[in-house]
Amino acid sequence: MALGEIGRRSEKARLRAVLEESRRDRGPVVAVVRGEPGAGKSTLLDVFGAEASAAGFRVATVRGTGAEDRPYAAANRLIAQLRAGGGKLVEIQHRTPPGDGPGGLIAAVPTERDVPVALCVDNMAQVDSWSLRWLLDLSRTLPPAPLAIVLTVRICGAGVEAVSGPVNGAWGEPGTALLAAAELIDLPGLLTIDLPEAAAARCRVRLDARTAAVCGELTGGNPALLHALLAPHTGSAPTADALRTTAASGALAGADRWLAPLSASALALARAVAVLGGGAEVVDSAELARLTVEEALGAVDQLVDACLLANHTPLAFRHPLLETMVLGRIAAGTRTALHLRAAALLRDRQAATTTVAHHLVAAGPVGEEWAMRCLWLAARQLEQKGRPQDAARCLRAALREPLRPHEESAVRRELAELEAFVDPERAVRLLDAARCESQDPGVVLEYALALAALLAECGRAEDAVTVLDEAAARLGRTPGDGSWQLRLRLHKAFACRRGPLWLAQAADPLDNLTCQTPHRGIAGRELAALRAVQAVDAGADRGAAVRYARQGLPRAEGSGSATLVWRTCGALVAAGEVAEAWTHCGRGRQVAGARPGRWDHIKVELLRAAVLRARGDLHGADTILTPMADHLLAFAATGHPSAVTGVAALAEVQVLKGLADSARSLLAESGLDRDPLPWRRDSAYALAARAAVHESDDPARALEDLLAAGRLLEEAGVRNPAVLPWRSRAARLLAARGERKEAAELAGAEAADARRWGTPESIGTALHALALTESGERRIDLLADAAGMLARSSDHLHHAFVQADLGAGLAELGRGEAARAELLSALRLARACGAEPLARQVQGAWRSLREAGRGPWTLPGAPRAAPDPAASVAEPPAPPESAVHAAPHSASPLLDCLTPQERKILHLAKDGHSNRDIAGRLFVAVRTVEFHLSGAYRKLGISGRRQLAQVFSGG
Repeated sequence: MALGEIGRRSEKARLRAVLEESRRDRGPVVAVVRGEPGAGKSTLLDVFGAEASAAGFRVATVRGTGAEDRPYAAANRLIAQLRAGGGKLVEIQHRTPPGDGPGGLIAAVPTERDVPVALCVDNMAQVDSWSLRWLLDLSRTLPPAPLAIVLTVRICGAGVEAVSGPVNGAWGEPGTALLAAAELIDLPGLLTIDLPEAAAARCRVRLDARTAAVCGELTGGNPALLHALLAPHTGSAPTADALRTTAASGALAGADRWLAPLSASALALARAVAVLGGGAEVVDSAELARLTVEEALGAVDQLVDACLLANHTPLAFRHPLLETMVLGRIAAGTRTALHLRAAALLRDRQAATTTVAHHLVAAGPVGEEWAMRCLWLAARQLEQKGRPQDAARCLRAALREPLRPHEESAVRRELAELEAFVDPERAVRLLDAARCESQDPGVVLEYALALAALLAECGRAEDAVTVLDEAAARLGRTPGDGSWQLRLRLHKAFACRRGPLWLAQAADPLDNLTCQTPHRGIAGRELAALRAVQAVDAGADRGAAVRYARQGLPRAEGSGSATLVWRTCGALVAAGEVAEAWTHCGRGRQVAGARPGRWDHIKVELLRAAVLRARGDLHGADTILTPMADHLLAFAATGHPSAVTGVAALAEVQVLKGLADSARSLLAESGLDRDPLPWRRDSAYALAARAAVHESDDPARALEDLLAAGRLLEEAGVRNPAVLPWRSRAARLLAARGERKEAAELAGAEAADARRWGTPESIGTALHALALTESGERRIDLLADAAGMLARSSDHLHHAFVQADLGAGLAELGRGEAARAELLSALRLARACGAEPLARQVQGAWRSLREAGRGPWTLPGAPRAAPDPAASVAEPPAPPESAVHAAPHSASPLLDCLTPQERKILHLAKDGHSNRDIAGRLFVAVRTVEFHLSGAYRKLGISGRRQLAQVFSGG
């Protein structure tokens, strides 16, 4: 396909129709091709001329240059081309406009009716008005042969419906009259799908879908701009980043075509708008360009007429590449001065902080305190918006301003936390260099703690301990209250916990730390957090663990870190205080550091997912973890402990939801399916997740992983089943393959530790495993005890597992009615939690119960079979209240299709509670309430709360 035809199929078809219409009607047909500069009007006109010639038309072409103003100059050139073709001519006296003097122009057209004529006029705005008058008269005259007239004109201004100013005068003159009478064919930018073909044909550049989209974004599909962007990449396949870098450089071919015709005031205003960026106000642009408002408005009209600016306010360029062209033509010194003036101007006008900061970053050091404060605040706002790279640029700019030692330390640490999310090694180098250069003891301490925390997060606990020891030696003779010594020792203890077990075993005894006299402030909270996690590991005093965890919680913003929330709330979850932990998760988002783009934010989100998982809410946990999967996978592959824990949690959630293949892929991509894993605490969670993935297809490997996790935790001194119930999981696998003695030993040991810890979740989980090693009535009794325990807990999912096994056991003993109640409750809980495999297992047990003749019942929510005349199938009566713990029950049959969580929320909504009140009562997000309400409304066939009373009344 010819270059001018790419992406112009519809326009070519319309021009062919012009030829056909002139043949058919034997009258003059006029068409005007309109488009912005570089849109390809001339090229398309050439394509039309070639097709007209191939169709038997005698073609004459003229291009308006505006260089000559002789009357009828363009018309004479057209006639000369027609005469050169030979043939008999007819003379037509042309009427000249009044005042043009006597005489006129003799126009010539062929007399043969079989020889049609096509006149092509390029850039009619540069054609003399006398020739346009001749074309207008010719279009109104019935010629002896078919006649097609096609012209091109540049459009800008208000858009495709207007021409950029009158052509050769006001309305009623020949150019404007021709436009009014012609068929208009507009040339928009090329579509994204056509850009790869155009790039290959014109620049020999290969574009894929992503780079084509970038080209379309930067150029608007303008062929000339596309060529300017791709010319430096001829013969290659550039990446999207390479294209953006080329655009940002501003060194593009063809800039003079757009900028050379501009007046000095128009160029100054264009520079001001380019510096201010999209959305520039006219007044601000005028002041930055040192123009009066009246001068600026005239310059705006000129820039709109030149197709540089879009025809609206605030001011913006038609295409981003035009803006970079203007910026690239500004000398570096001038551009810096403009950014400095723009920052001061926008600050005085109370513009957005991030907007002012953008100019400060581009300008360089200002040397004033307001600039540093603006950059620091803008960085935090950009973090909240999920733009960590822009935030990092603001912090780097802030470091170029004059800072006090503690301010510089705070900015460097914030920058390192941002870098740690993208390039941990660069963050380590930044903090290490700052630590070595600093002389202030307090600043040295903060750098050491931040660097040690970063190293521990990256799986380099040994290096973290070295940094802390060096800081302790460097500050050993520094006078003070001694709290810094305690903080260094506390952070060393936490770093050892996250490192290899040999490091934890070689560390200082924790008793020397946990027996310290309580301190106030951050040191006291960190000490309480260490006591809490130590109490959880020991598993002997749940009350002490809760007490210490509450003491360690940050009291207000700036009084702690998300890491402190992670430790204390993790202890609360292990202690069964799930609702309290969820409340503090919300506060964890507000403490210093817990902002998007940082690992502290990720850790708070992981904690929220852990709370939801502890409650059995698989949907909620998956909703939090899945958006972070890419980051977690990338860092888990490098041994990042928090990422390893997050990937393990997501894999286990997906297995429970029935997405085993996806979970298996997660482990493979993160490298957690390989052996051996590092011998440290977080590997225990990875081993448990691997066991969950392989439980169905390779039980032997799953058992091996669980036993390995157990050995790891025992070496770490952890026996509390609330940390990881590996013995009960291993006991279930052993019991399934008939090794009941070994299973009973593991389950019994866990049950003893669970009773010592005292949470219903731990005791119920251990009793469940112990029950599976028994049979007959003994098994039923233990399952009933486990169900009773879990009914008092927040773990609805494990409660559903126990009730499913209890229902199956009761069915085996012939107690169909009791089995039915347990299975029904298990099904409702499983569906509410999102555990589809468990729901299918319960449905299978229900069908077995019916086939054994202990039914005949229909399971709510299951597909109904065709009616059997020989059988009478009745709906089951409502199960006992003790068998349903997921939601309030109603006698209305409509509510049977709802999940327990949906019924809970509907009951509260019916009682008049707002969505926010419901979220607070159930410890869920407001959007979760909205999600469940909309789902319930859809199932019930109602439109809102006003119809709830009718539903609950059975109407």
